[in-house]
Amino acid sequence: MKTILQKTLHRFACASPSVSLYGMALIGLLGGSASAAEWKPSRPIEIISGVAAGGSLDLAARAAQRILQEKRNIGQPITVINRPGSGSAIAWTYLNTHPGNGHYLSMTTNSLVINPIIGSSSISYTEVTPIVHLSREDIVFTVRADSAIKSAQDLVDRLKKDPSSLSFGIATSLGNPAHIAIAQVARAAGVDLRRVKAVVFNASTQAMATVLGGNVDVLVSSPANPMPHVQAGKLRALAVASNTRLPGAYASTPTWKEVGVNSVSRFWRGVIGPKGMTPEQVAFWEAEFAALAATDEWKKYLADNLLIPDFMNARDAVRFLQSETAEYRTILTELGLAK
Repeated sequence: MKTILQKTLHRFACASPSVSLYGMALIGLLGGSASAAEWKPSRPIEIISGVAAGGSLDLAARAAQRILQEKRNIGQPITVINRPGSGSAIAWTYLNTHPGNGHYLSMTTNSLVINPIIGSSSISYTEVTPIVHLSREDIVFTVRADSAIKSAQDLVDRLKKDPSSLSFGIATSLGNPAHIAIAQVARAAGVDLRRVKAVVFNASTQAMATVLGGNVDVLVSSPANPMPHVQAGKLRALAVASNTRLPGAYASTPTWKEVGVNSVSRFWRGVIGPKGMTPEQVAFWEAEFAALAATDEWKKYLADNLLIPDFMNARDAVRFLQSETAEYRTILTELGLAK
């Protein structure tokens, strides 16, 4: 329905040919702005998870789905769709079969930056629409309680003496944030990054079991899985690849920076949409996820899973992705993994 101002301008434009072009252009501008400002979902929404049900990324997607459904007045049902495989590339390929459609979203991780660099996928952040950055998951180095490696400095000294003398268990692929955290420590020790042994497992629980069994020396993982074993005294935390210490069970664990090693690496979570989304669609979802990030329910989800809140709007999320791309490209090249 036209506003009174639009109706008046329309009559004025029709009565005065010399100004009709200006009048109609202004009507179009007003009409376009009104409709754009009112964009909101008009049909069911899909949040696409690039991992199988129960994975950490899937849990994030389902937490977001539940809170948006229960706490926000979006007016449309929201479902989580699992399309696992290829470091989420399958999910993002599916996402981009809906260009410009604001009813499709996906949770994203470091794979969005890493995959194009190592050549496992051509989909980068420039091929989708970044919406927000939500959280990070810092990386911790742990060893068996009876390990001869008693401290972070002991680990550095061992690498300096013989970089191939230690094995590091990671999941689920070379070039991921855990592998990069190891490479940063090796770089600080002044050794060839490619001589350090990284043993890849299908899940961090498998890597942890191998460390507990004494077959791998160091577990490099997110903090949640080893935490019960750290609390039980079966594993000892050496250092956290973060700018700040973690709370709780890791409160006494130093950061690598405290040891003099510039190792900061983390898994992170964000939200993207398909390529070609409009600014109005981005603004709608940006506001919704900002509101989600402020809820007690989301804060509890983060705390329960040892995740750190790290909200960024769309503009800052793009800048973050640009910075991550440059940093990852440098170290993945040193590791011989960049294509």
